[in-house]
Amino acid sequence: MIKSLLTYFVDRHLLTNMIFIGVLVGGVVSWQNIKKEELPDVTFDRVRISASYPGATAEEVEHFVTKEIEEAVEGLDGVYRVTSSSSQGSSSVTVELEQDYPRRDEAITEIRNAVSDVNLPEDIRDDPSVRVFETSKKAILDVALIYTGAHLLDLEKRQQLQKYANALENQLVNLKEVNSVNRSGYFQEEIQIKVDPQQLIRYDIPLSQVKREITNNHARQPAGHIEIKNEPKVTINAQLDTPEKLKALYVQAGFEGQAIPLDDIAEVKRGFDRGKEITKVNGHECVMFNVVKNSSAGILEALDAVNVGVDEFKKNYLKDVPIDIVLLDDESIDVRNRLSIISLNGAMGFTLILFALFLFLNKRSGFWVAMGIPFTICFTLICGWLMGYTINNTTLAAVIIVMGIVVDDAIVVAEYIGRLRASGMSSRDAAVEGTSQVFLPILASIVTTCVAFIPLFYFEGRHAQMNKFIPPIIFLMLGASLFESLFILPGHMHFELPKMGRRSNGTPVPLAKKKGHWFDKVENWYGNMLRRLLPFKYLIFIIFVGMLVFSGWIWNSKMKFVMFPNEETRDIVLSGYADKTADRFDTAELTRKIEDVFKPYIGQEVVGYRTEIARSRRGGSVEENRFRMIVEIVPKEKRQKSADDLIAVWKPKIEAVEGLNKLVFQKSRWGQDSGSPVEVLIQENNDALRDTAAKRLAELMKQNPNLINVEIDEPIRVAEHKVDFKREKVKRLGVNPADIAATFRSALEGSVLYEFPNGDEEVDVRLTVKDDAKQDLQSILDIPVENQRNYLVPLRDLVNIEDTQTPNSISRRDGKRTTTVFADIKAKKKKITPLEIAAQLEQEVFPQVIKDQPSTTLSFTGEIYDSREATRGFANATIMVVFLIFTILAVLYNSLTRPLIIMLAIPFGLVGVILAFWLHGKVLFGFFAAVGTLGLAGVVINDSIIMLAKLDKDFCAVTRQQINGQIADIAKTRLRAVILTTITTVAGVLPTAYGLAGYDAMLAEMMLALAWGLVFGTLITLILIPCLYAALQSIGLRLKSMVNGDDEQKEEKDPCEKPAYH
Repeated sequence: MIKSLLTYFVDRHLLTNMIFIGVLVGGVVSWQNIKKEELPDVTFDRVRISASYPGATAEEVEHFVTKEIEEAVEGLDGVYRVTSSSSQGSSSVTVELEQDYPRRDEAITEIRNAVSDVNLPEDIRDDPSVRVFETSKKAILDVALIYTGAHLLDLEKRQQLQKYANALENQLVNLKEVNSVNRSGYFQEEIQIKVDPQQLIRYDIPLSQVKREITNNHARQPAGHIEIKNEPKVTINAQLDTPEKLKALYVQAGFEGQAIPLDDIAEVKRGFDRGKEITKVNGHECVMFNVVKNSSAGILEALDAVNVGVDEFKKNYLKDVPIDIVLLDDESIDVRNRLSIISLNGAMGFTLILFALFLFLNKRSGFWVAMGIPFTICFTLICGWLMGYTINNTTLAAVIIVMGIVVDDAIVVAEYIGRLRASGMSSRDAAVEGTSQVFLPILASIVTTCVAFIPLFYFEGRHAQMNKFIPPIIFLMLGASLFESLFILPGHMHFELPKMGRRSNGTPVPLAKKKGHWFDKVENWYGNMLRRLLPFKYLIFIIFVGMLVFSGWIWNSKMKFVMFPNEETRDIVLSGYADKTADRFDTAELTRKIEDVFKPYIGQEVVGYRTEIARSRRGGSVEENRFRMIVEIVPKEKRQKSADDLIAVWKPKIEAVEGLNKLVFQKSRWGQDSGSPVEVLIQENNDALRDTAAKRLAELMKQNPNLINVEIDEPIRVAEHKVDFKREKVKRLGVNPADIAATFRSALEGSVLYEFPNGDEEVDVRLTVKDDAKQDLQSILDIPVENQRNYLVPLRDLVNIEDTQTPNSISRRDGKRTTTVFADIKAKKKKITPLEIAAQLEQEVFPQVIKDQPSTTLSFTGEIYDSREATRGFANATIMVVFLIFTILAVLYNSLTRPLIIMLAIPFGLVGVILAFWLHGKVLFGFFAAVGTLGLAGVVINDSIIMLAKLDKDFCAVTRQQINGQIADIAKTRLRAVILTTITTVAGVLPTAYGLAGYDAMLAEMMLALAWGLVFGTLITLILIPCLYAALQSIGLRLKSMVNGDDEQKEEKDPCEKPAYH
């Protein structure tokens, strides 16, 4: 049946050519239409709920908002974990779903419904927002507007900057490629009514009366129409929408009393509602837009549209204006870099493959074998496009992994067809017979290679969700390669084989007989070498085992597993403190001196830098003397200095800045938000116990010689005046407690009385007291409150004040408050990994911290947590790969010994990986290197399958003295296929492994493991496999002779029995 199917395709050149050309054309069309992204389209198992409660302390936010939301969602089906952060005025709750939860969409809908039903305080004006993390709606760019002539913005400059920012935002939002634009550093415009408490006392006016008069006098509503012809409309338009109108408003008047306008008791002016944080870009306070692309647009398409929009805006509006636009955090850089690596390294690899093919095969065979690469890639593009996949970092990594593997099958087919053709067989028969002979071995090699990547579906952790897209791409490429090798290539080999010469008698002369191939000498040399080695087969086996043991010793003593060992980065992070007495403006002035150090590097090594003042690494508010700077540098291949070199240049200059109390340099770590490899989470609801545990843990961690920059991410504790009612007096004087609370809120936080439209923006009208009155609580306590009989009572007579200290932010996980302790690993101690640090802390430190606090829980988060998930998944994956490959080979060969011989290539292939990393000075073995090694398990046995299949087919049971010679003669016929498949595979990945045309750390690790593991695995195929085969045959014949009593002369009578072992 197989031969019939092969004959069908071999005889139909038009069909095979149409399929071939159709796939190539389809691939070009698919490339033009498929989306280009940074990451695959993944909906993470996380939902973030955000709510704003202006003026509330962190404890109030926790009590009235965060706990309410947590209680609403934590009991829902599919919810795995709930974490939250409550800070002054805002709440953020993150809900993690169970991994691979089957009814994810239903669970997200239930979360949305539960949040909408939560009963929140009336002061919360906006409903909580619910965001689902989807990579298809990814933030792709930060667009910052800066006023070039100003360090910090005054009222006039901010009004001008926000006017242009608002115009730019409208243009960006209107782009069809953009889903949303999130802005920061943009403050709500207000008309601020700042009442003087002393004037309220002077005129006996309660603050509630001022509030009531303003809101009652602001009106805009339809009144109906006049019942005459044309029905003219009547509209009440009595808006108080300018400071002038508000100033002229009378807040108190009577027949006998004095008419008092608002201007007499309050300052009315335009302003902005701003927080305590300051954000700067390139040394200027800024308004920043975080652009989120639409799910229907690829990242490159969306970035191009945004860049065009920004360029047009600058051209049309910013020519003669001291405002500039800075672009940061361009997420397309990695995609463009990866595409460049694919094209340049791929072209280089393709050239090397072509060279190898033409060197080892004739030109026509080499050409048609090489054409399997574009056929495979185009076929994968078509299927990927139809399946809704995108071109992204993960799918491109999969393409590079199998770039050189896809021609392996074609090489085996072409080489075998050529060998049969050289023996005198017709081109048609050689194409059919040669392909059918290698059909099962090729099928086995393809299946085992695919099986090696199946465990990627079962890796645990958030990074594993990305890697689940690697196996389908590899399956598509290997499937396309199998189809092309078995059904397209034989027809091309038959149709385009050169014409045969003629003997004098007119019979054909095979091409190989006319002129011997140069590789024939290499085959003979290999056969002779094998003859000399096979008598020492047991010694050779011992040597290889010794190498395996040696590599195991290197792994245990010299190498370590770390999640992301990438030493290069694109972000350098500085954090530090100004003097304790410095406010945010003083800190901003200090950072200005640091920013001057980076300014000369803009446009060279530095893309730009942003400065965050009074903001923690987690985004919460911290001390006003604390700052954090993120310096974005250009990709590695576009600069001569490494990140460490730049830090070495900058650090002494910055440390010399006066007024700087503390400075820490960090390189951002791939896949982690905090930048620190060690993160310990402390869970405890008792604040005192949690603080004690955090300080004790930090103290013990500082004693660890491997750790530096130990830092407790604890919130600052701010002074709080807790107000309680004098209830007996409040009741006796007839004062409404709600009026007391409202007066305090209006005086301190301010009350938004109403809002009115101003172009595209809404302007709030806020009632509060003068700034100098807010600096003294006693001034607030003098403000009068009106009772039921319209008499005024000062606040101080109605309340008690308790002074205390409270945190400005509160983090929780699963209903418990948390504190995180961060630490970095010393540069000179990089041989120790975060996982080893974690083991040390768990054994030596954690017991000391919690021995007297049984309710306190310590756990790791961040990189250590991810690494443990990955290593656990990798161990299970390795067992699964080995078992599946063994099962497939056992079924294919109906034997238990043959699969064991073939699979010896796997552990010895690992020898090549370990030695390669060690000799390259790479002592840290990362997650992506592990993925490459996992794939190696399936690739490295392909040559072993081909070699063993040939030995089983051609070997005959002869005398023990003739075993070595016959095995050497058979093995040398597979040398060309084995060497060529190895060379093409290695040639395909080596340019990427060494970054010859663009370096990518993730791909480099993966390809280095694959390339050198395969090189060493080839030695196993060419030397160890024949030695083991010879040993088993020799042992088998010896046992057979002992059982049957046969001597060697008797053995010679039947020289072509089946192999002595099975």
